Order: sequence, then structure tokens, then C-alpha cells
Amino acid sequence: MTFAEGISRRDGALYCANVALSTIAADVGTPTFVYNLDAVRARYREHVAAFAGLRHRACYAVKANGSLALLHALAREGCGFDANSAGELARCLRAGADPALITMTGVGKSRRDVEAAFDAGVLRFNIESASECRMISDIAERRGVCAEVLLRLNPDVETDTHPYISTGEAAHKFGLGAADIHALASQAAWLPGLRIAGLSFHLGSQILSPEPYIQALHLLVHVLDSITPLLADAPTVLDIGGGFGVAYEEDQTAFPLSLLANALREVLGERVSSLEVITEPGRSIVANAGVLLSTVEHIKPSPSGTFLIIDAGMNDLLRPALYGALHRIVPLREYENDEQLTYEVVGPVCETGDTFARRYPLPIAVEQGDVVAVLSAGAYASSMSSTYNSRPLAAEVVVSGERWTLSRERQSIEAMLQLERIPDGM
Repeated sequence: MTFAEGISRRDGALYCANVALSTIAADVGTPTFVYNLDAVRARYREHVAAFAGLRHRACYAVKANGSLALLHALAREGCGFDANSAGELARCLRAGADPALITMTGVGKSRRDVEAAFDAGVLRFNIESASECRMISDIAERRGVCAEVLLRLNPDVETDTHPYISTGEAAHKFGLGAADIHALASQAAWLPGLRIAGLSFHLGSQILSPEPYIQALHLLVHVLDSITPLLADAPTVLDIGGGFGVAYEEDQTAFPLSLLANALREVLGERVSSLEVITEPGRSIVANAGVLLSTVEHIKPSPSGTFLIIDAGMNDLLRPALYGALHRIVPLREYENDEQLTYEVVGPVCETGDTFARRYPLPIAVEQGDVVAVLSAGAYASSMSSTYNSRPLAAEVVVSGERWTLSRERQSIEAMLQLERIPDGM
């Protein structure tokens, strides 16, 4: 039985690729994230194949999961990267990424972020405001270089996703209106440190329908045509962002990349040969390639239900508390008694919101000390984790075939405290 990307049940044990997850839990402890590198590479190759025939480059959205091991695997595949801060940029470089394939993005780039990008040799930026344009142009001119920028359009398109992860509507902080983009293009001669190389948009995250992308793409091409006569060089790049949804639940269907690619070919028409198309996959590459291993600490009956208290919490995986997201939960071992009981699956953090699932069916035979796998934990889990309640960051493991290795040690309490100081005489 297969549960997710490379996660399967064999002879009563749960495996990631060809490694029993019980082996990892016994050797490393819990909570621990486990990532299937074979699945990550396969999803990346499928993404690239969907856009065959287009001048296309995938730039992985580092915010989804910045594990150095994952970034290194993708860099070796020739993947580009979408970095949102100097820290994410540093991760890409440490992992061996080519600076020429990195785009610096983000609505609030600081001077430090921009300087770090130039220091690294990154010359492509997604721009979200006129003040950003001026700052980047000034820094580039002082350094004697020319930055390539993509003006991010806010297309004011609604998407059927959680409001916290929708980014393409007029009320959101992201991007520029069409009139603002037209004004910047008309002032391009006054920005000598940069070249407007094209346009971009980003609609949000966990989107399952291609329709909003198609709607935004038509507007993007219209704006592109309107600004082209204002520029010394014709724009050559369109970045259509990411947000391609995955199937977290059994009744969901992943985003149909092939339909989007076909729509791109149709909308671009004769422009197909002259425009480079960039996509920013993140979740769709890594979400279902990761699991979070967690130990059952206590089973607590109560008048309102039975609480299954595990040692992972909202500090490790925030999505259920933040978005009400559901992750499937599977015990590592099989039980002779297959009778089910509904549990309130919760973590140890002192927040009522520290809940993974309500009235979730699991075997009645689950015992204290058993280990469960929280599935689809490869995206926006470790990257959003914290040390709330002074709980150290979880360990991370990567798996490929029959091999596995620790890719991030479990943070010690001493390491968590080492940057703090007790001031003298205060």
C-alpha cells in the first residue's frame, strides 16, 4: 500500500523509499523530518517535462523547504532558485547553486538583501515597488553593473485557496498594478542601473485549478504589449510564479501542470520562441516527499474524546494550527487488531490550537511509545518551524534508495540558548 511519494507499507512496516522509518526513528529519535530525495528529483523532472517545447526554467521556491540537502539535490539537476532573503540566498549558494540561476524576490527587500545578491553575482530581481526599483538601480550603478528586473504584476485575480496564502488580489501587499508598471516602464531611462527584462506574477499557494493562471496570463501579456514600446530593449522573460497545489487528502487532485503549459503555448502564440518562461515550484516538488516522525507520549481519555498526545507540535508543523490544514497520520507499525477509534491528535505545546487533527481515525491498539508519520510534511513545515515553548528544532534525514543520512542534527537546548546573554548589572 502506497501512502505518499515513496511512502509505502511492506510486511507491516512503513517505508520511505527502501528504508524502514522505524530504523530512522530508533536511531535519530523524534520529532524528525524525513525527505525522500528520489521523489524530489522525480517531481522536479516531471515539472520540467510538462513545459517541454517552451523556453522554460524552473526556479525552486526556497521558502517551501530550505534544507541544504534538498537544495543541493535540485542544484545538481540544473534547477534555478527563487530566494526571498539574504538568508535563503546564502542557503542556495552553500548548496552549490549557480548565481546566474537565482532570482531575488520578496516584497520587502532590504539594502542588505540587495547588496548580498550583487556580492554573490545574482543580477535578476523580481520588483514589487517603485522604491525598490530606485534602490536597486542606485546600488547597481554604484557597483558598475546592470540588474535585470521583472516587474511583478498584481493581477487582482481571485483564487480558491486559504486567504493567508493568496497573493494576487488588489488588497494584498504584493506586486504592482498595471498603471504602476506602465509608469515605471516610461521612467526606465531614469533608472540606469537596471533593465526591465520582463514581467511576473504570483497568485498564491496550494492552488488546484489552472483557471486563475490563465486569467492572469492574458492580463500579463496585455501589459507586456503596452510597455514594450516604452523600453529600449524588448522584454524577454515572463515569470508566472508557483503555488501549484498538491493532493494532501485522498480525494484531492494535484494541480494539472500540463493544462497550464498548453494554455501558455496558446496564449503566447508566436511569442513562444522569443520569451523565456519561469515557474517557481515549491510545494509541488517537496510537499509529499516529506514526513514528520513523532512519538505517542500519552493517550488521554476525556469526556469529549480521546487525546493522542504526540511529541511533535505546532512549533514543528504549523500548517494545521495556522491554516486548519489536514495532514494524514499513519502509524509506523501495523496492528493485529484493526479496530479504529477517533482521536484528537495534539501536540505538547501550551496552545489549544496545537492540534493536528480532530476526531481522526487510528487503530484502537495504538500505544504510548508508538511512532506515527505525519504525511505531506515536506513543504512549509521545517521552514516555518520555531522554538516556541523553548522546544529545540527537529532533526532532518534524507533518504535515497536504501541509503539514509542525517542532514540536520537535532538542535540541543544549549545551542538554542547560545546566542543569548544575561546583561551585567541590570
